[in-house]
Amino acid sequence: MGNGNVPLNRRRVLAQCGASALLALLAPLSIGAANAPLFDYPEHTVREFLKIHFAGLRTFNTAGIDKKDRLLTRRFRERIYKFFDKVRKSESSVPLVIDPFTGSQGATSYTVGNAKVRSEKAWVPANFSDGQSQWTITYLMRNDQENHDSSWRIDDIQDRRGMLLTDVMRK
Repeated sequence: MGNGNVPLNRRRVLAQCGASALLALLAPLSIGAANAPLFDYPEHTVREFLKIHFAGLRTFNTAGIDKKDRLLTRRFRERIYKFFDKVRKSESSVPLVIDPFTGSQGATSYTVGNAKVRSEKAWVPANFSDGQSQWTITYLMRNDQENHDSSWRIDDIQDRRGMLLTDVMRK
């Protein structure tokens, strides 16, 4: 034993431990939830939101929010639904004439930029184009703890003039 040789049964145990550790590292890649990313990051949430948004009618009403509401913080969802309720009870028309999620009804393409992250907050720029002009909308994100999953969710949207959607809906 003094010559550096490891006994055969000890080698087997070490090899099995190494194989188990390797499997434990790789298992989340194949066994993880089908729709959940292994590592959540704010840009992923914005891309997923816009993918769903562009696939639909892009209307700003309760039906247009339903498929995307899981990507919004509870606070932002409540403010949006409160706005829709206020509009429903009002006899005046909806003051929003553009798609607040893209900044235009005519947006045909988008690219999501890199997030600036500070603690549980992030700012994700998304560049939109209608084929002739380009503009940027910023998605304000929170590392939301409501589902105890530490996922990033959209907490507000800032248009190209710097106005927050929640402020516009309040007026």
